[in-house]
Amino acid sequence: MPDTIATLARRLARLERRVTNLERARRAPYPPWRDLPLTGDTAVPDSAQPPQMRANLWDTLEFSGRIGLPSGRAVDEAVVALLPDGYWPAVPRTVPVASDANRRELHLDISPEGRMTLRVQDGGSVKATWLSLDSASCRIDGDDG
Repeated sequence: MPDTIATLARRLARLERRVTNLERARRAPYPPWRDLPLTGDTAVPDSAQPPQMRANLWDTLEFSGRIGLPSGRAVDEAVVALLPDGYWPAVPRTVPVASDANRRELHLDISPEGRMTLRVQDGGSVKATWLSLDSASCRIDGDDG
């Protein structure tokens, strides 16, 4: 019986957090976009589509824009960006990204320390000149949130 009460209490606490987030989101406008700090062999390929990010009021990290790969290769496990403090996810996250790579999927692994690491399907590298972050997003809170 105590396990059932504890389980219900945890569910109620999660529900209360969600209600609080929804009430806060209803009142406040979306936060502005911020430039994403790039690292390594990356660039901004188009000034009209700079790589940007924001954390919305539902504890979701949203991305937009493009990251350029001047070397012309997407290399597995290359760190392409570092998230600023306050934007780090509570647990590791993986988001798919679009690119001009042929027949290989690309993902970004986002660590709880804010490192955004490029992952190439089956490892190695593939010819690619850009990554699109448009519509990529992930939760910032933990899985129990």
